[in-house]
Amino acid sequence: MSTAAPSTERRPGRRPRDFVLLRLLPHDSPVHRLWAGTKLLVVLGLGVMLSLRPTWPALGAAAAVVAIGVVAARVPAGAVPRLPRWIWILLLVDALLTMRSGTPPLVHLGSVDISIGALGDWALLVGLAVVILAAALLVGWTTPLGDVAPALARLTAPLRALRLPVDEWVLAVGLAIRSLPLLIEEISTLLAVSRLRRPVAKVQLGWRQRLGTAVRDVEGLLSTAVVVALRRARDLADAIEARGGLAVPVTPSATPGAADACVLAALAAVIAAVLVL
Repeated sequence: MSTAAPSTERRPGRRPRDFVLLRLLPHDSPVHRLWAGTKLLVVLGLGVMLSLRPTWPALGAAAAVVAIGVVAARVPAGAVPRLPRWIWILLLVDALLTMRSGTPPLVHLGSVDISIGALGDWALLVGLAVVILAAALLVGWTTPLGDVAPALARLTAPLRALRLPVDEWVLAVGLAIRSLPLLIEEISTLLAVSRLRRPVAKVQLGWRQRLGTAVRDVEGLLSTAVVVALRRARDLADAIEARGGLAVPVTPSATPGAADACVLAALAAVIAAVLVL
């Protein structure tokens, strides 16, 4: 009697999404057509509003503005980056430690006091960070990287009257933004190589040995990432020097229109309502 050989085929699992930033969505939308400076001013305005009035109504207003932008930009669910598991673990540990801070009001569960007041403040701060991060991601999803430096040049043009090096600042920011995708790609490659070289026997170690190994892995990855970033910066500096330096100022190309004026007016109304009420 013959027995069937065990199948060695693996079921296709769910492919995890990469943590990708500054990826322009390849479709058109009303948010795509806005001037880059308008979107930068919206993020700045929301940040200033939440800094001056860090309350739940202000957070709700900022979240509503970002949600409207996400819907208008037709952002697909697959564009949202998937956070690493260790970030969720850190947030959970942080929440547990915050609950033990003793800030009133308190809830008594036997001999344990849970601080509801501190937990509410923690949730508010996390919500503020999430809203600002979502607004920045929305700018990255709907704005080409080449449009950021000209927009900054137009926004900072009044500072030239104070004899400030505005052109140099704009060029530095533009180079930094253009270098971010390359740096993120290098770090992703390092993480992939680290996963491929990870020994199988690590799972047989105790939790203390695994924790020590994880700390050493993170230390090695950070050191390698710094070396790679310095090498890329040196190559970029050599290329800039070979082309004669950065003497050419950035000239603004696009100009704001009627839609940009409407968006800024609506943002000003939201900020005024939050700060006054």
